[in-house]
Amino acid sequence: MSLSPSQLTALRSLLDRIIPADDFPGALAAGTDTYVLRHLLGDGSAGAHVLLLGFSQLDAETVARHGPHQTFATLLPTQQDALLADLAAARPMTPWPPPLAALTWFHRLVELAHEGFYADPANGGNRDAASWGMLGYAPRTTPKRAAP
Repeated sequence: MSLSPSQLTALRSLLDRIIPADDFPGALAAGTDTYVLRHLLGDGSAGAHVLLLGFSQLDAETVARHGPHQTFATLLPTQQDALLADLAAARPMTPWPPPLAALTWFHRLVELAHEGFYADPANGGNRDAASWGMLGYAPRTTPKRAAP
């Protein structure tokens, strides 16, 4: 299983809208995409095909709302947020065929984003323990860096 370039771009755009940067790093700066990719290739590989299909459906949803030459990644952040808010409220404009329910798909990606952002850095996300620093958490030992 591997992501196409458009799926990878959509994943990264989506993660940075779920956990955007502010005074602290957002999802991408904290390596959350690395965590999610490792999950899809490892423990979560059984359900990875459903998540990957969702990225194609996300772009179909984008086209339905914003025209034929748009992808989720090309939208403005405010447009991305509005689209995601509709998915989170189970208000897609296009049919999401089973097992792709828009709400279920989006919630699973939110879960994965949170796991990767707040996890032990040895799991591939939370680069340099960025989220731990944001929370004021200081581990008793120095976290190990994930293997490349």
